[in-house]
Amino acid sequence: MLQFPNNSFLYVLKVMALSLLASSCAQVVAPGGGKRDNDPPKIVKYSPDSAQLNFNSNTIELTFDEYIQLKDLNNQLLISPPLATTPDFKVKNKTLTITLDKTELKPNTTYSINFGNALQDINENNPNENFSYIFSTGSFIDSLKVKGKVQTAFDHKAEKGIFVMLYANMDDSAVYKAQPDYFAKTTADGSFQVNNIRQGKYKIVALKDANAHYKYDGDAENIGFSDTLVDPAEKKEIKLDLFKERANKIFVKRYMNPTYGKITIMLNEGSDSIRVTNITNDQKGVQEFVNFSKNRDTITYWVKNYTKDSLKLRVSNGNVAIDTLEFKMITLEDALKSKRNPLKLSVVRSPGGNQEYDLGGGIYLNFSNPINNISLNNKIEFKEDTSLFRTNYHPSFIYDNMHVEYGFLDSSNTITELPDNPGVAISAPVFTNFTLKENTKYHLFIPPGTFTDIFGLKNDSIKLDFKTREAKYYGSLKLKVNVAENATGKYIVQLLDDREAVVREDFISKTETLTYNYLHPNKYHLKMIYDANGNWKWDSGDYLKKIQPERVIFNPETITIRSNWDAEIEWQITR
Repeated sequence: MLQFPNNSFLYVLKVMALSLLASSCAQVVAPGGGKRDNDPPKIVKYSPDSAQLNFNSNTIELTFDEYIQLKDLNNQLLISPPLATTPDFKVKNKTLTITLDKTELKPNTTYSINFGNALQDINENNPNENFSYIFSTGSFIDSLKVKGKVQTAFDHKAEKGIFVMLYANMDDSAVYKAQPDYFAKTTADGSFQVNNIRQGKYKIVALKDANAHYKYDGDAENIGFSDTLVDPAEKKEIKLDLFKERANKIFVKRYMNPTYGKITIMLNEGSDSIRVTNITNDQKGVQEFVNFSKNRDTITYWVKNYTKDSLKLRVSNGNVAIDTLEFKMITLEDALKSKRNPLKLSVVRSPGGNQEYDLGGGIYLNFSNPINNISLNNKIEFKEDTSLFRTNYHPSFIYDNMHVEYGFLDSSNTITELPDNPGVAISAPVFTNFTLKENTKYHLFIPPGTFTDIFGLKNDSIKLDFKTREAKYYGSLKLKVNVAENATGKYIVQLLDDREAVVREDFISKTETLTYNYLHPNKYHLKMIYDANGNWKWDSGDYLKKIQPERVIFNPETITIRSNWDAEIEWQITR
């Protein structure tokens, strides 16, 4: 037996430890991580079998080749036909168990449970895309399908998640009261496909279902429908235009009294029959001015010489009162002294500050308050570069409430106010808006006190400096719209820019050639609205009255306008 001194034994242990450490440091180890798993989980067992006939089970078990999870199931899950009670889904390791209330299942019906992208592996979140389990409570699997596309009626936009629903029940009220027999959801491009449909004819409806209960809630939701029944055996592509019905009830959404004599009222929807009545006025000399927005869904009510501390307005749609609004009035003194929003007459929009002002347009001023009077005795100075602009006409204005246009008036004519509504407009038969020169600086000076608003407030000095662009910066478009000779109705033609804003709008009833000058270099599109009722605006549809929204078409051609370039297009309109 070998014996070492105590210190020698410890020395040997240290040498052995250092040798092991050096050995481990020198050892080559494969890099960690390995190859990323990009494969989705694969099904290895169904119970009951996939496409099971005469299905009569409370539970379904699906076993996969790896550990799984369910993500965003509420938004991804699609069961068609829909069930009144959502099944219970439980995941344990590699198995998904679905518990059904089989009493809800209809006889002789094919069901599809589609998981969208919800079924994923647990490590890399790889989805088994559109994995579905199909079974039938009858003796065969229904295999017919209906496919097509949904778009918004007004602007042809597509949206993901719109319900497309089929009803064997032909009653119009079915979409309000009953769940559909089959349904699907649109993809991002608006396309849809309803699968495993039984042979027959169906009513088809597209619905933007806000609360996901498979029923139409009226004008609160968007709907689209087909004028004819759908037969899946015909294998036709279905196109549905989604629209929002006009509200059955117009109501006041919001109202405010931001300053003295001004009240703003916002409605849920506009109407040509809206009226506003002051029901607390018993004073003499009170004057009222009412402005409507383009869609008549916002009302601005102005009142002058009203001295009471409160005011009540009745808002009516035709002869039907829809609301009574009460306001504590802001006094003129408080409005003038307000630090946050003092009452004054000021220009809120003008050419001033725009160093490159567009040719082809007039000089417009928008004021904060309605204009009641314009004094033409004040010396208005208009310069072209540094020289005064001289003409046979003298400077003048034509105005409508808060919108004023600058131009020139024949000195032999007089200015008159409309007798029924003093201060709202000026009649100027030979009023002309002169042509601005290209690449030229302009200066407009309007002295204080030229404009007086309805409250007697006058403007401070108005100085506008702007410069026009060069003519060669712009392009032009000549558009010939060919309308069939036997066509009836009117047409609204819109030129849209690349942001889909309306640049120009024209109203025609026959073949016409439209010329668009002074167009900015850009990409444009053409849109046409069939104005069936001739009211010069687009009208939505009505489901119960079986009225489709007015038809809208887009010219598929993108129009590229370049500087110093003239384009010509011919558009053949067919119905």
